[in-house]
Amino acid sequence: MVSILSEQDVNFFLKEIENNFPNFVAGVITDRHGFPLASKIPENFHINETELALSAISGEKDFINDSRLIKVKRNLDKAKNIKLLFLLGSRGYVGQFKNLKKIIERQNFF
Repeated sequence: MVSILSEQDVNFFLKEIENNFPNFVAGVITDRHGFPLASKIPENFHINETELALSAISGEKDFINDSRLIKVKRNLDKAKNIKLLFLLGSRGYVGQFKNLKKIIERQNFF
């Protein structure tokens, strides 16, 4: 039986990433076509959900032109159909990327 992806589960996943990186600014989970499945974006943020989603799937073109933000992209499934993109406000917390790998491996949505 196939389980349905719930908003609560995906929001918890994004919250777990946010808790791992204190410098987390915004994030989006999208499918391979750029359709956003979930996002965590502050109100009145200068980058909208569509730009984040397109940046998540884009290999060459960059839709986010803000040199102050660090873009982190990850595949969430083995088929590389589901993408995660989140923005960090500074270069600190490099050691947290080990925890990020564990968080992604533990999730069983995708």
